[in-house]
Amino acid sequence: MRPRRPSVKAARVRAAAQATLDAEGAGDLAVSVVVVSDGALHALNRDWLGHDHPTDVISFKLREDGDPDPLLGEVVVSADRAAAEAAARGIDFEEELLRYVVHGCLHLLGYDDARPRARARMRGRQEEILRGVRGRVRGRGGGRRR
Repeated sequence: MRPRRPSVKAARVRAAAQATLDAEGAGDLAVSVVVVSDGALHALNRDWLGHDHPTDVISFKLREDGDPDPLLGEVVVSADRAAAEAAARGIDFEEELLRYVVHGCLHLLGYDDARPRARARMRGRQEEILRGVRGRVRGRGGGRRR
C-alpha cells in the first residue's frame, strides 16, 4: 500500500497564487493551479515540452498582453516531488508545495530561471513572496509550523 501523501488546504494554494499576482502588480489576473502526481507531471513535461524527465512545476501561459480574459495561465505542481523534497530538506510539505506554486506563477509573469543571474533574481523574489504568504497564513491562525 502506498503511503498517504500530506495534504494542503486549497485556500492556502489560492493565497500563494494570489499573493504572487498581487506582489507583481497583476492582482486583477487569475491562475489555475493543479496538484498532480510525479507521473502525471512527467507525462505533461514529455508530451507538451519534449522533456522526458520528472519535474516539480510546469507553467502554461494562456494569456497574451492585451487579452481581455483574466486567466493568465495554469500552474501544475507535483505533490510527490514536494513531499520528497520537503522530507529531504527537513521542511514542511506545505511550504515546499507553496514554493512550487509561487515559482510557477512567477514564470507566468515573465520570470526566467535559465541563466544563473536570472535564477538568483527569481529565487529571491520567490522566497520573499513565500515569506509573506507564510506570515499571512500564520497571522490568521491557520498555519502550523514544525
